Amino acid sequence: MKSSVLRAGLLSLALAFGLTACLSSDAPDLATEDLAEPAGFAGAYYATDFPEEKSTTAAIDGTMEAIGARTFRLTFSEGEHKDAPILVRLLRLNDGTLLGIGTDPDPTKPAVYAIVTRASDGGWVFRSVDFRSGSRDGTLRDALMRHGAKGVTFGTGDVELNEIKGSLTAANLRALFSDPDFTRALETSKGFRLSPKAPTGPDIALQ
Repeated sequence: MKSSVLRAGLLSLALAFGLTACLSSDAPDLATEDLAEPAGFAGAYYATDFPEEKSTTAAIDGTMEAIGARTFRLTFSEGEHKDAPILVRLLRLNDGTLLGIGTDPDPTKPAVYAIVTRASDGGWVFRSVDFRSGSRDGTLRDALMRHGAKGVTFGTGDVELNEIKGSLTAANLRALFSDPDFTRALETSKGFRLSPKAPTGPDIALQ
């Protein structure tokens, strides 16, 4: 992977791994007590495309640091080049799934979303959340508006950036990801994997 595609800001989590679409929103309104802090989440990793069979690039370095208030700082690097950091927070949804919220350190900038799961090697898989092209319709728009969104813009062009307007709360996000009119519209087949550089135990509980 070339350093030039490791970009700071909103699209880092998507464009750094070759995704052509992603879902963003205004930065959500999340309190520290809303957030999850999984054991073993911070660490030094190799970052690669997910799923692996689509990857045509070598691994780059990814460092996940705990910085307090149940917030993590993710930095991608390659050789001497270090990308601008991304803040990562985790919200446990009603079904127990972890929703990753990635933001620029500037809290006024938008957020991007990923479903985060533990990998068998002790690493983590981030499945980018986006809308299926054929599901971007009035039913989806109504579901968003039911759960606190002020509006939604469906993107077009080479990079389909779908944007939810309005600062959603933890309750809004949990309700949204429990609404079948919303979840049926989601695409989560692409993303990236963080594989640990050092061996980890096979079973580290999520807190």
